[in-house]
Amino acid sequence: MQANPSSRLDDPFYRGAIGRNIVIIFGCMLLGLTCRLFYLQIIKGSYHQKLSEQNSMRLQIVHAPRGLIYDRNGALIARNRPSYQVAILPTRLKDPKRVLANLMRFHDSTGTRIFDSALVVWSLERGKWKKFQPLVILEDASPEIVAMVEEHQLDLPGVVTVMDSRRSYPFGYNGAHVIGYMDEIKEDELESFATRKEETGDSLPYAKGDRIGRKGLEKKYEPIFRGKDGIRYIKVNAFGKEMEVIKEMPQINPIPGSNLITTLDMDLQTLAESLMGDTVRGAVVAIDPRNGEVLVMASSPRMDANIFSLSRDKRSKEWAKLALDPAMPLNNRATVGGYEPGSTWKGVMNIAGLQSGKIEVGEKMAKACLGGYRFGNRFWRCWDPKGHGSLAMIDAFTESCDAYYYQEGLVIGMDIINKVAREFGFGDTTGIDVDEERSGMLVDSASYTKKFHRRGWTWTRGLVLNLSIGQGQIATPLQLANYAAGLGNGKYLFRPHLIKEVRDRAGNILEKYQPEVLHELSMTDEQHQVMLKAMEAVVNSAHGTGGRARLPDVIVGGKTGSAENPHGGKTHALFIGVAPLYQPELAIAVVLENVGHGGSIAAPIAGAIFREYFKRKMAGEKQQVL
Repeated sequence: MQANPSSRLDDPFYRGAIGRNIVIIFGCMLLGLTCRLFYLQIIKGSYHQKLSEQNSMRLQIVHAPRGLIYDRNGALIARNRPSYQVAILPTRLKDPKRVLANLMRFHDSTGTRIFDSALVVWSLERGKWKKFQPLVILEDASPEIVAMVEEHQLDLPGVVTVMDSRRSYPFGYNGAHVIGYMDEIKEDELESFATRKEETGDSLPYAKGDRIGRKGLEKKYEPIFRGKDGIRYIKVNAFGKEMEVIKEMPQINPIPGSNLITTLDMDLQTLAESLMGDTVRGAVVAIDPRNGEVLVMASSPRMDANIFSLSRDKRSKEWAKLALDPAMPLNNRATVGGYEPGSTWKGVMNIAGLQSGKIEVGEKMAKACLGGYRFGNRFWRCWDPKGHGSLAMIDAFTESCDAYYYQEGLVIGMDIINKVAREFGFGDTTGIDVDEERSGMLVDSASYTKKFHRRGWTWTRGLVLNLSIGQGQIATPLQLANYAAGLGNGKYLFRPHLIKEVRDRAGNILEKYQPEVLHELSMTDEQHQVMLKAMEAVVNSAHGTGGRARLPDVIVGGKTGSAENPHGGKTHALFIGVAPLYQPELAIAVVLENVGHGGSIAAPIAGAIFREYFKRKMAGEKQQVL
């Protein structure tokens, strides 16, 4: 007969056994929990404490302040401004879908979404394998947007704001081509740096998201501006917001980049650019003939380098406008623009003629100018159809008589002409400290035949006539300015340069540029004096073509030019000048595309720059005396 279970519960021995088993079970559980707590808190306590601390702090790269750029008078032309970025920190991201939905609720005053949904989704996906890297979802955020993100931290776990800096150019459009700009470093560049690190053992200077100099001085002197980044540990809260620097952790302070003092004079630079305006294409370059310092390097149409410091979407729009503009405002016409030198070339012709021994200063050509010169069965026209009559060298240069130089070129030949031209820097780069420069072109029988042999063209003696008046060669405005500087000093052709000094943040001079001679000129003192008298007559005589560059208190010498436009239409206007002519301090070249004659269009611009330069100099000298 089966026992009744309820009767067993009445048995005191049975009830005691059950109680003992329950006590044993709970005792074992308590013992296991105690052992586990002992293991976690005592044996592994230091490990978990360290892990906890790591979860509440973040290793932060402290970017070194980029070096500043100044003009020769101390005006700040490139500086750093604070910039906020909104980023996703994957290690703090718990609910990506929720964060995405909340971010999409942010709108600006026009009702447009602040955050790009595609970029946010892409960043969330990248966060799966880039867990410890802040992923930027909004660049250069306004203070208002930063405040909005901070206020909604409870709804945006894992979304943080990061302080950064961007380059700022106080002069905007003025000087943008020579100063250059910065842009985010590319993947292939990072790979190149990584390869170099493996080969040389050097530290890796850049990381993804860093910005690097792209054009002009920003690119050329990137190693000087860059500095060296530091590191520090930041305490963060549960939402990833930075709270304070953890002073107990090791830190490496950043080393700021060095400052660059340039040779530029931003007052003159701004004046030059205002005189050209954005409707004219061309360039103005001003150089100190005594040492090669570049005071002005202006190119038109202009661009504003500040657009490259905008957020990615705004930057892309502005870049597209510049890149698609048929006027090519991204080109620095001062260094890469190629132009025929026109009648400014006649200074080379004068020196070549005198050095050949075949031309005398007072000698007149065999045939007078009757509106041109007949060679073979062709009549080669002079710019003045009325003709200039029979002229010697200085008068021919003053009135820019083409017929005189046609005949001179035939007498002396291209070999001696090009020899003198090379001394003045034509046909080769100057080596100026910018990232892009064109070499220009000189033409002789060998180079002409090589260039045009596929067309079946061969060198003929008649080509010398065009080349003798500067039609056929190619020169940059920079080369023309340096040529003018060489004509002024008569002894040396210096390498043009934009660096004057490199200084640390305390103002100590780290490097000072020393003038470098490119060529020693073969002009004799007598030949130099002939050129100075001829240049003086161009600007100051009644028959000169450059009278609109004249100053009342300073002797200006120069040469006008009107070069043929290969695409038709009006000629390019050119002027080169030096002042004070007999103790030169400033040489200028002005080249303007498709606007007409150099004497009426280009010379007044040079005259205005000379006027401003000497007005300031005289005011400074007067102030020193007082």
